[in-house]
Parts: sequence; structure tokens; C-alpha cells
Amino acid sequence: MKITQLLSTTVLIMLVLFLSSCATFQPTYTPPTFYLENPQPVILAQLTLEERIAFEEGWKSLKQGNLNRARKEFSRLSPENAFFNLGEGYCRLSEQKLSEAEAFFLKALEINPELVSARIGLAIIYEQLANTENLFKQLREIVKKFPEHSWARPRYNELKSKFTQSQIKEAQNFLNQNKKEQAREALLRALFYSPESVEAHWQLARIYRSEKKYTQALNHYEALFTLKPQDKQILREYAETLQENDDLSKSLDIYEKLLALAPDDAQVREKVEFLKNQLGIIELPSMYQEIPKSQAITRQDLAAILAIKFNQYLPQPSSPRIIVDIGTSWASKFIIRVASAQLMDIYSNHTFEPNRPITRAELAETFYRLVNYLKGKGKKLIPILPLEKIQITDISEDNPYYLPAASMVSYQLMELSGGKRFLPDLPVSGLEALRIADILLNLIK
Repeated sequence: MKITQLLSTTVLIMLVLFLSSCATFQPTYTPPTFYLENPQPVILAQLTLEERIAFEEGWKSLKQGNLNRARKEFSRLSPENAFFNLGEGYCRLSEQKLSEAEAFFLKALEINPELVSARIGLAIIYEQLANTENLFKQLREIVKKFPEHSWARPRYNELKSKFTQSQIKEAQNFLNQNKKEQAREALLRALFYSPESVEAHWQLARIYRSEKKYTQALNHYEALFTLKPQDKQILREYAETLQENDDLSKSLDIYEKLLALAPDDAQVREKVEFLKNQLGIIELPSMYQEIPKSQAITRQDLAAILAIKFNQYLPQPSSPRIIVDIGTSWASKFIIRVASAQLMDIYSNHTFEPNRPITRAELAETFYRLVNYLKGKGKKLIPILPLEKIQITDISEDNPYYLPAASMVSYQLMELSGGKRFLPDLPVSGLEALRIADILLNLIK
């Protein structure tokens, strides 16, 4: 009985050993420890069905760590297929053959630049090699396509901030040594990493402005204005630089935006008024609109016509003359300007008499003064009729108004009535005064 049991046990052991020797050896695989992202479905859809099955089987094996099986599946694809190079690149990366893996990923991107999985592979390689420049470039391309990419975005933000601040700090060191060229290069590198960096744009704008390179400075101020449209200091510097570059219209626009943010800033308000005057922009009072309807304009009406029509030729008085009766006049600021240019008189008692109606003789005298004033500014004005041939029957030649009236006729700004009469005491309509101003404007232009 014991012998039988012993034989049975021996046979059983031999059978187990025989069966074990016949069994296939099953190796264990280690999945990749690096980040592995599936290719975008929209790009996979470009493959044929057979190609897609081969790649997906190979990718599945790659994730399991079965590189032999993965390579067998990837080899069913053409070497000129981007997905073959992608798969082989990750196989080489799993084997830590980094330079070979890089070559395959670059080849995959050459064939299909939209293959983000290849860029991730390159980023992993450059991260392991501490090649931060190339790592940043690949991360930036990934984030361009997928702004909230969970793997790339945090790495990109960290590198971006690190590089930007490093370059800005380097630029500041150069500026402290008055090395503007090196500082400029560092700041431009900072903008390569962070195109939206306010600090880099601002420093560059100031450097270019200090060198009177206004075109380059304005490029950066425009970027700053886009980034921070409510920043008062940026608006102020932007407007000043535009004015320095003789772009008065745009400078006025920026100053007006600044004034809206800082309505109590007297300096900004003065700048707005100055630029408006330089550009010939005047906010017309409602009373000015009534002048064309008037059959008998007043001295304040005529002062407004001259100041508005000939704004660009009249100076801004630094110390206005004392006039005691224009405090309530709607045209007070216009009266001050024409009186400072001595186009109209202030009387000995410091009055202007703004509401007194103008006569044709006084109108002629005022425009006679204006013609001479403009000639003094270099404007060429040539009489149409010889002055000596002008005859006026109702103003004697020894009358102070005779020469102004004759001159107006010789320039054809004013006309004689029947019997060669000038009618010096008649009132002047708004339309007539405006017509004469427009004719004179056309002559000097």
C-alpha cells in the first residue's frame, strides 16, 4: 500500500513538472512612468481603418510597457507615417534613448505639425535634459492649441514667469549701468516669453522715448494702452510721446481719455485746450450758431468770427489785457484773443463794448488789420484792383476809414454800391461777415 502511494505521488510530481515545462513563459511589463497622452481623435480619423487598428493596438501595448508588441504593431505603418514615428519615439523614450526619441518626434511633427502628442514627447525629453529653452518652445506650442492643457499649462506658466522676471531683472541691472542696448535686448527677450508683460513694454517704451525713437516707443505704448486702458500714467506718457512725435490729433484723443479719468487735473485740461487750439478745434458756443441769422452783428459776434475762423493763425495770449465789461459775454475768450492780436480795439477806459453793433466802416477796419497781420505772418495777399483806382464817394480821403474801406474793395472782400458808395454807417449782417472771413481764408490757403 505504501509503495503504491509512493508511486502515485512520484507520478503526480513528474506530471506537474512536465506540464510546467510545457507552459509559455509570461514576462511582466512596467508601464511608462512619464505622461502619455492619447493623440487627438480628429487626427486619428485621418488614418485608414487598418492603420488606425495597428496604431491603437500598438499604443495600448506601449501603455502596458510591452515594447516588443508595440513595435510589431507600429511596424505595420509606413515609416513616412507620422503615427509610426510617434509610436517609435515613445518606445525609444521608454528605453531612455533620448536623442533617438527626439529624432522620431521631430520627424512626426515634420509630417504632421498638429500632432500634439509628439510635442509632449519632446517636452518630456527636454524636461529630463533640463533644456529649458526648447522645453518652453514646445510647451508654448501646446498651450497655443490647448490653452488649458492640464499637463502643459502649469509647466508653461512656471517657466514663463521665471524667464520673464529673470530678463527684466537683467535689464534693470543694465539700465543701472546706463547700458541701454543690452537692457533693450533683455527686455525684448522678456517679451518673447511674455508678450503681455506690462513692465517690459513700459521699460522699452521709456528707453526708445529717451532716444527719440518715437515710432518704436509708440509701438510699446500702444501695447500698454491695450493691456491697461485705464492706467493714468500710461495714458499720460502715451499722449506726451504722441505730441513729441507731432501726432497731435491722436495725442488729443488720449489726453481726452485721461481727462475723463482725471477731470480735476488742471495740467491735463490745459493740454487738451492747447492741442485743440493747435488743431483749430474749437467748441462752438450756441450763440455762435445764431450769428448767420443776425441782420446786425455786434462787436462780440465779430470777435468770435475772427477767433474761430482764423484760430490757427492767432496767438494764445500769455498775459491778456484788462477788459472790464466782458465778464458776462459769451464770446469773452474770443474777444481776448483778437484784442491781444490788436485786430479790434480796447478803449481807454478798458472796455470793449461787446454788445455794440458793428458798422461797415468798422468791419472794413477790422479786416484791414487782419490782412496786414496775416501778411506779417508770411501770407501772400495780392490786391485784385489797384488801390489808386478805387474811388469812394461817401468817405473822404482824409477819413480814417477811407484806406481800410478802399483796401477791402481792392481785395474784393467788400463791394461798392451804386454811385461808388461804401455805405460806412450801415450795420453788418452775420452772413456778410462770415462770407468775407471765408473769402479771406481761401485767399491765404
